[in-house]
Amino acid sequence: MIVVYGTPPTRSLRVVWMLEEMGLPYEVRPIDFSKRTEDKEFLEASPTGAVPGMRDGEVRMMESCAILEYLAAKYGPTPLAPSIGDPAYPAYLSFLHFGEASLSGPLNIALATRFLAPEDQKQNWGAQCALDLFVRKSAALAGPLGRHPYIAGDHFTAADISCGYAAGFGRFLGVEDRLDPAVREYHQRMIERPAFRLAMRHAQPVN
Repeated sequence: MIVVYGTPPTRSLRVVWMLEEMGLPYEVRPIDFSKRTEDKEFLEASPTGAVPGMRDGEVRMMESCAILEYLAAKYGPTPLAPSIGDPAYPAYLSFLHFGEASLSGPLNIALATRFLAPEDQKQNWGAQCALDLFVRKSAALAGPLGRHPYIAGDHFTAADISCGYAAGFGRFLGVEDRLDPAVREYHQRMIERPAFRLAMRHAQPVN
C-alpha cells in the first residue's frame, strides 16, 4: 500500500490527486507539523520535514513532482506521462517541474510571512516580491493554454497536476485576480475534475 505523508491542501495534494487519476490504492497519513521532527516514520520519507513524503514498499521519497514522475514510471504506462517520443513530452516535462520550481516554490516565502511573521513584519518586501514573481511567471501558462486545453497539449497530464496545484496556491494567497484569464479558467477546470475532488476528501485546515 502506498502511504502519503501529509494531507491536502499542502503539496501532498499533488500526490493524492495523481493516485486518484491513476486509480491506485493508497493511504493518507496526517502529519502534526508542530511535532514532525519527532515523527521517525515520516522523516524516513522526508528528512527535511517538508510534506509530502511517500512510502511505497521499501521506497521512500520526498518532493511532490518527483513522486509524480515515480508513480507514472512505476505504475504506467499512463497518459498522465507522455513517452519520450511523444511530441508533447518536452512541454510535459518542462511544465511538470515549472509548477513547483518556478511557481509554487517562491510562494513559500509569502506563506510563511502570512502565518508566522510578527504583525509588524507581515507586509514586507520579500513576501510581496514572491507574489509578484509568481504572477509574472504564471504568464508562461497563458501561451500553451491559448493553443490547447491542457498545459502540454490536448490531453491532461501530470504537468496539469503540478501547475493546477500552483494556480490554486496563488488563489489561496489572494492573487487570483492578477492572473491571466486563461490561467484562471484553467484552474477552475482542474478543480472540477473528479479525481481532484476525491483527493480533497482528505483535506485538513492549514494552521
